[in-house]
Amino acid sequence: MLRGGWLAGALLSGAAFAGTVCNKQPVQPQSVQAIGRDMIVNGVPTSVVGVQFSGTPNDVSQQFREFWTGEGVRTKSQREPSGLLLSALDDQCLYVLSIPVQPESDRTRGLMSVIKLGSDGVRHQVPDSAVPLPEGGKTVSDVESRDPGQAGRTWLIEMSGEARWNALRYRNRLAELGWSNVGRQPDYQSGARQSAQGTAFVMQHGSDSVDASFSDRDGKTVVRRDGVGNFVRPENVWPLIGPRLQIAF
Repeated sequence: MLRGGWLAGALLSGAAFAGTVCNKQPVQPQSVQAIGRDMIVNGVPTSVVGVQFSGTPNDVSQQFREFWTGEGVRTKSQREPSGLLLSALDDQCLYVLSIPVQPESDRTRGLMSVIKLGSDGVRHQVPDSAVPLPEGGKTVSDVESRDPGQAGRTWLIEMSGEARWNALRYRNRLAELGWSNVGRQPDYQSGARQSAQGTAFVMQHGSDSVDASFSDRDGKTVVRRDGVGNFVRPENVWPLIGPRLQIAF
């Protein structure tokens, strides 16, 4: 049986909530690029920024360790085929610096993830009730990204059955609940295989909108960003920080 995947992003208006207290800077960057400064990833407050440092990866790694040594905090280092992973757990704040493999130079780029563990009473700006999810699916990831004046939430869900029929059933269900069709994209090839197809559409209810994408590719949804709000791609966030929650100290 083919397995269909589903991705939806819901956009609601609202004010951004205040940042967490996990605000230490173990290595001073030369430049910072916001990826998701104010997010909730699978129920955990998270911030992810792209950073560039002066010095080689070894220089940056040493500065990272020296900072936390001065703070009396132990650090962990993991070298993987994709690069170097540095982490430090400061009370409830987990700092993770990922440095990908890159040409040797006097500049180092990386990703800094700051995760606030043990957070009680985390509240989504886009509540679970904001948009009905497809029935019979399994949630793989749930990412809410917040910007001033609006918030976006993206669910990645795996389902059984063919994508085109799951998409049709879900679109019909939303229509029954009063959602209006804003646009439907032509079916697209979602992978290298000719048989891997996907369906995407956008629907709206009042000031709220949902951007849904279904794909048959190995039971995984092709993540699409169709301009409906500032959504953070789950594949840019969760593979970097999700497994890091299991780091033991």
